Amino acid sequence: MLPNQKIQIGENFEMKKTILLASLIFIAFDATIPSFAYNETDLEKLKKLNSCERCDLSEAYLHGTKLSGANLIYANLYEATLSASDLSGADLSGANLSKAKLRFANLNEADLSDADLSGADLIGANLSGANLSKTFLRGANLSGVDLRTTNLYEAYLGGANLSGVDLRSTNFSFLNLSRVNLSGANLSDSNFSGANLRGANLSGVDLRTTNLYEADLRGANLSGV
Repeated sequence: MLPNQKIQIGENFEMKKTILLASLIFIAFDATIPSFAYNETDLEKLKKLNSCERCDLSEAYLHGTKLSGANLIYANLYEATLSASDLSGADLSGANLSKAKLRFANLNEADLSDADLSGADLIGANLSGANLSKTFLRGANLSGVDLRTTNLYEAYLGGANLSGVDLRSTNFSFLNLSRVNLSGANLSDSNFSGANLRGANLSGVDLRTTNLYEADLRGANLSGV
């Protein structure tokens, strides 16, 4: 092999090493940059108009945001951070809130009917007067939440954590929408351990796989369960 060929081969090898090293540095740097799935235009629209139907706000950081009365019908809020936010009176019907962070959020009188709240964290949330009829709450964490005036008619609560929830003296009849409504709700695999169900009407509900360990059922209507 001629000396010039050896030099050329050596240069090519060094160039390849440099390119490979640069690529690895770029990949490592890019991995450290946080990425969000939401549409920035949609986020700006929400902040400006307090309304954004069918918007893509997935993974948006909205902690402590004032969204009282907001129109978020069918909005995509998958894994969004809404903890401590004011969503009182907001219309979230049909919205995707799966795995959303809603700790201590104010959802007073909010409409969450037909929404997907599977895996959502609702610890400490205010759901008084909220409409969760036909809402999908599989695996949601509602531990300790006061549900006495929440409408849960035909809500799916399979696998939800409802330990310590307050349902005292509530009427689950679908005719009474001013109180908690669990008529037709799916409670399979739900956790009601330590829940206060005193005086509640659970007639006809399927509780075969529901955890009621240390739940208070004094005065409750359990006919046909």
